[in-house]
Amino acid sequence: MIVEFNNAYLQKIFEGKQTAGKPRYNQEVILKFKKTVLMLKNTESIKELRKFRGLNFEALKADYKGYYSVRVDYHYRLILSVEKDSVVITDVLIIEDLTNHYQ
Repeated sequence: MIVEFNNAYLQKIFEGKQTAGKPRYNQEVILKFKKTVLMLKNTESIKELRKFRGLNFEALKADYKGYYSVRVDYHYRLILSVEKDSVVITDVLIIEDLTNHYQ
C-alpha cells in the first residue's frame, strides 16, 4: 500500500531525520510507530489490513469522522485518512497524526 505523510514531524521521525526541540515521543513509541508504518506499507489493501487484529484498524467517529486509526501500542493510535489512486486502484494511506488515545 502507498503511505504518505500529512504531518512533517512524523515524516522526519520515520525517515530518521533530526527534529528541532524536545522530542514529543519517547524512543519506545518511535520504534513502535516505525514498525506500524512499515506494516502498513507492506500490506496490499485495507481489506488485508483488517486481518491484523493487533492493529485494531477502525473508522473513527465525532470530531474524527472520515478518519481511521490503527494501534501503535496500548496508549498511542495512528490517525489515518484513505484515498484511492485513480491510475491503478490502490489504497493510499495518509498519516495525519500520532495521538495518545487515553489523554
